[in-house]
Amino acid sequence: MEIKTYTIADLETLLTSEAFWRTETLPITRHKAVSFCRNPRARREDPVLLVAYQDGRVAGYLGILPDTIFLGDARHRLGWLTGWWADPHTAAAGLGAILLYKALKLHPEGLGVSGGSRDARRVLNGSRKFLALQPLKGLEVRWRFDVGRSALAQSPSLKRCRIMFRLADFLLNEIAKCTRVSWERRSPIFGRLGYEYISSIDEETRRFIERHHLQDLTRKGKADFDWIMTYPWVLSAPQKDSAGRRYYFSSTCARFAYLGVKVFDSGGRMAGFVLLGVRNDRASVLFSYYDRRDAPAVAAAIVRHALAVDARCLRLYDDQLAGHVARLRPPGWSTRSISQGFFLSRALERVAAAGRRLQGGDGDLSFY
Repeated sequence: MEIKTYTIADLETLLTSEAFWRTETLPITRHKAVSFCRNPRARREDPVLLVAYQDGRVAGYLGILPDTIFLGDARHRLGWLTGWWADPHTAAAGLGAILLYKALKLHPEGLGVSGGSRDARRVLNGSRKFLALQPLKGLEVRWRFDVGRSALAQSPSLKRCRIMFRLADFLLNEIAKCTRVSWERRSPIFGRLGYEYISSIDEETRRFIERHHLQDLTRKGKADFDWIMTYPWVLSAPQKDSAGRRYYFSSTCARFAYLGVKVFDSGGRMAGFVLLGVRNDRASVLFSYYDRRDAPAVAAAIVRHALAVDARCLRLYDDQLAGHVARLRPPGWSTRSISQGFFLSRALERVAAAGRRLQGGDGDLSFY
């Protein structure tokens, strides 16, 4: 087995190599490779992709997203693991762990993991090379009825009643939508807010973010947000393309978009900035910036936009905003607590102990 290491410079060359993109299994998609190359925090010599080849075929791969994290005025380089996969049918035993140890050697300054599957967390814990950070706690809100799915999950024998369940869900959701519209019109906070939508960070927003990101672990700025919004890893498409069928992780979905929202109070003062991610029928708060006194207004803005994009559910990982969102309680809502795990390699133990703020889009979570 051979493990090849690709740097940013190598990816730039591979973008013009047709042979690389014709392999039976793709270790990265072309548009994800372009995004890696445009990462403002990456250097051309950074190793960003490990690919294991067995008998000339791709048996596993591991992506590494270069980033910078902050402790006071000190900057620390790290790479976030992303796209970690080993072929369960042909790969040698322990290939996932082999790729992980190779990544640790290539990034002695430190590695991070955002989220991760159960198998990935098992390997991380077994390696004893990583520290689990305090989980990021949040809230998931659902406001569509899905009686059919719940009933069929509990009793598959009810499949013959599927059409009746769909009709019931449709009627219940239409009633709930009408009551929510009425609730929104009666809620005074919505009428006091103004919005401006941006696809790149303007000067006003740049200054606002920089005043509010000093406690963040990654301190995202204008270049970072412009990159995220311009170079997504998942594309909106009606179906998977040929590349997507050869890549283990998501590369397309029916709807994928970013929505940058500037929130203003009734006096025209900027009260917050929120970057929302919309994937199919789910809206997620990726990054949010605001003063504590403006948290109710920003929470209301998030709810209004989740409803406006016709999302089935909303996810956010911000204790303060979650509390205000939960208190709004529009008709038809159900809520549950959620959490998101993060890991840092032991080389970053001092950073892990500093308790910096993590956001719901940190690591590679902005891209999925």
